[in-house]
Amino acid sequence: MDMQVLRSDATADTELSGTRLDLLSLARALRSGRETLPLNAAADPFPYSRALSTIESTRTSGDLVISLSTDSHALTFSGGSEELESLASTLIGFAEDGDDSAHLHVEYVPGHEYLSPNSEPLVIALTGGEGGARRRRSHPV
Repeated sequence: MDMQVLRSDATADTELSGTRLDLLSLARALRSGRETLPLNAAADPFPYSRALSTIESTRTSGDLVISLSTDSHALTFSGGSEELESLASTLIGFAEDGDDSAHLHVEYVPGHEYLSPNSEPLVIALTGGEGGARRRRSHPV
């Protein structure tokens, strides 16, 4: 798996990047309700501060909360089954239809259908064959 989650401690920006297959694997993990996925933490995180080591998903109840674990080494997704399914469906659509220069923003705005106001903003980017995410067009979620 080539998926990475990079975090800027200075700006609190978080970017999840991966291939189409990586994003489909993440969608399956969200649907399962309880899973831990290892990440590629070996690469240089520049311009970010660090690379996280895992993604954790947990089925709870209520709106989806995207956050960092208490030790700040994992990106966590927790929420009700419908809310996890909503993000999983978004990821599948993005993996199937997004081009290699696309990215999407997953962030709370008032009235958001499945995200909690306590969620961290997250940018999700497709990576091409060279492994680098190229950003030009944005798909807000």
